[in-house]
Amino acid sequence: MTPTPLSLALFWVAVGCYTAALLGFVLYLPIRRRLLADAALAAVLLGWPFHGASIVTRALEAGHWPLGNMYEYSTAIAFVIVTTFAVLALRARLRLAGIPAMVGAVALMGVAYMLYVPPGQLVPALHSYWLTIHVTAMASSSGILVFSFVFGMFYLARRWADERLLAGGTGQGGSRVAVMATTSQGTPISVGGGATGGSPPLALARTVTRVLPPARVLDELSYRFVMLGFPIWSFGVICGAIWGEHAWGRYWGWDPKETFAFITWVIFAIYLHARVTYGWREKRAAMITAAGFVSILFTLYAVNLWIAGLHSYARA
Repeated sequence: MTPTPLSLALFWVAVGCYTAALLGFVLYLPIRRRLLADAALAAVLLGWPFHGASIVTRALEAGHWPLGNMYEYSTAIAFVIVTTFAVLALRARLRLAGIPAMVGAVALMGVAYMLYVPPGQLVPALHSYWLTIHVTAMASSSGILVFSFVFGMFYLARRWADERLLAGGTGQGGSRVAVMATTSQGTPISVGGGATGGSPPLALARTVTRVLPPARVLDELSYRFVMLGFPIWSFGVICGAIWGEHAWGRYWGWDPKETFAFITWVIFAIYLHARVTYGWREKRAAMITAAGFVSILFTLYAVNLWIAGLHSYARA
């Protein structure tokens, strides 16, 4: 029986910590006990060094930079997501982002395990220092840009809740009870619907306004993550083109992976251009981040696993 590699054992410890953290963040929503949120964050911070150690030991076991196949790439993106969330939680106290962050991390690590291959030598095409530069940039930007989508969806949820409270607000028995909400610009307003009573949609809307920051803040956070992740993605695409010239004798050949990486770049470029030039913010901006998120997933997984091309070696 082949012994379990140390990197995989550490990997499972991290998965266990992140799963416990996800449970804690989910329970915090209805129970609203600060101790739960603190315990969940502690589980994240406990799992993080094990996760990092699993990546380092994988590199030592394989004898190369640990981004040579889909297992290594997926767990690296999960590590970026967890690291970004930990910074958010400790600096900005945005612990609600722990739910999507842990869902994303656990899901990516689950996919990583399904695509697991034992430590081994790289295929010849990956024997280059550009592996470290190009693939690290793409993994880092992917993990960061995920949060532009997360906060974009949070924005849409908060906007829906504010609009629902403005449009409805009739409690049980038809009476209107004042409750505070905000407009999408963050201006406090008094609307109908109290802390108890009302239809299920109104109760959900009140919950959303209680747990999420103002819509304006969420829209700004989504924008900041695009501003951080987009230049890194651009750098990664440029490095990939240079690596392509070294490996295949051309900078760009419209290989499926290159094509969809470029499509993802175009989507976020449209986001920034439309926001700065035409003032596209809030709902339209959030929808573009959703398109960008789908494009990232397609670029990372659909292209590598289902579409044959020069990058098909990444699946092994």
